[in-house]
Amino acid sequence: MQLAPTAEAPPRVPEWLHAIERREADVLRRWWQRLTLPAETLKTHTDAPPWPKGLRATLRRCDTIEAAMLTEAFRHLWQQLPDEGGEPEWRRNQRLQAWSCIALVVAELREDAPRMPLGAALGQQKRETGKPFMSELRFQQLMTSRTPEELVQRLRRALALIDKRGVSAVHLADNIALWWREYQGDVAPKPTRRLGFIWANDYFGATTAYRQDNQ
Repeated sequence: MQLAPTAEAPPRVPEWLHAIERREADVLRRWWQRLTLPAETLKTHTDAPPWPKGLRATLRRCDTIEAAMLTEAFRHLWQQLPDEGGEPEWRRNQRLQAWSCIALVVAELREDAPRMPLGAALGQQKRETGKPFMSELRFQQLMTSRTPEELVQRLRRALALIDKRGVSAVHLADNIALWWREYQGDVAPKPTRRLGFIWANDYFGATTAYRQDNQ
């Protein structure tokens, strides 16, 4: 069944992007809003109606990116992404896998915080302990995820540590897309454009702010 996209102005995306286009980021944020937000809250962003709650629940129950591809929630996202006309089949398959992975993880978010990167959120100080929400050891494990399955599992655990709030849905999607790009061998020549540097810079930038105060 074809799901016609709703004709509306996309949300404005303020994030700096490394691996997805601004049009894709616009679609991703609106998709998350319609998938997650209550109807009254959604009205402050768009006139488009929310999708049934069961769509997000079904997607979140998926354990693999292949299973996610079969969900209605993912079809909504995929069919609204800009059409890459004339692309070879192998490239389309790569994009399909990457965006399925993005959908699996972003659907976990309860609250979107534009401009807030994942690394910075994980490095913020936890009031109860004075330590970061994610330990340096677990953060290193996240950065060394070697398979899509590991990445999804570790990102879901990372979001759970921050109550699935306070992270930019767009930044999260861009991080995952960049991981996939590097996983497929397309590594940026500049180290500052690589995911490991981006995550570490955000995480340790956040921890430094309060560790210096405590010294």
